[in-house]
Amino acid sequence: MTKKTRTQSLDQFWNIDDEQLKTPEHDKMLIWLLNKDNLMHVIVKNTPEAEKWDWDNVKIHAEEYIISNNGFRIGAPDIIFVVPRYLCKNCNLTHKNMDSCPSCESEDIMKYQGDHHQHYSRYFIEIQPKIQNFGATLRHLKLFISYGFDDKAFIFTEDLRYMKEFEDQGVKVIFPPEIQSKL
Repeated sequence: MTKKTRTQSLDQFWNIDDEQLKTPEHDKMLIWLLNKDNLMHVIVKNTPEAEKWDWDNVKIHAEEYIISNNGFRIGAPDIIFVVPRYLCKNCNLTHKNMDSCPSCESEDIMKYQGDHHQHYSRYFIEIQPKIQNFGATLRHLKLFISYGFDDKAFIFTEDLRYMKEFEDQGVKVIFPPEIQSKL
């Protein structure tokens, strides 16, 4: 049996291969999502409350590893984006709405000071132009979800055959605008 090393990610160790990573279609979709306006468009379309997020301060990271607490690399989703959190001075609720508190509707909110990772909510997007195998793709996504991305997982795909199944498993399906206009 092969032993896992610190330089090998879990998705590599388990032979979860993302063959589409090297395709022109994948590159085109990745480059399109790296534009913050495009990212905002597809996220808000799927998650309406995201319209009130502080998009000016959202940070987008491509191919950044998720690291476990013991230092092992889990894998690198295509995109991790982080959204600043705000604190309501009225009820002390932490949220991502930059206009008012979703709990008490107070407008007395403040952005967390500093740039500490706990002052942001992290989301990931896996890009799959076509779903070659639903089970393998879901297993890959669930690996990332299990490291703190519950309700923060997206798959960006042109292939909508498994949309309901992914969403039933907690993965939000987002798709390019040219497909949105055909629905």
